[in-house]
Amino acid sequence: MNRSEIEQLTDELIGEAVLSLLKEHGPVSKQSLVRRLRDMEASEADPRRREALAAVIAEISASGTPFAQRKRARPQRDLNGLKSEQSDNVFPLFGDGKPSGSKNIH
Repeated sequence: MNRSEIEQLTDELIGEAVLSLLKEHGPVSKQSLVRRLRDMEASEADPRRREALAAVIAEISASGTPFAQRKRARPQRDLNGLKSEQSDNVFPLFGDGKPSGSKNIH
């Protein structure tokens, strides 16, 4: 299996685990995700998927906080210039939120 196939299988397994947690209306946390992945690993018949599940579990368990490498978003200000309390859990997914080029797209 090449690297892109491994990454795709990893993404699929994590996706399956997260979807199952969401369908049960359970919490989606690092602990619940690892627990679900372990359950999946215990019941998996395919050795390739079982090996991938073990690698995913090890990677997630070894990592610090789930978003440790992500930059925190700048605090949002309300109309009065005060920091918004709702921005504390917001992380930029794609860079710092600024357009990369100087050209306007609108």
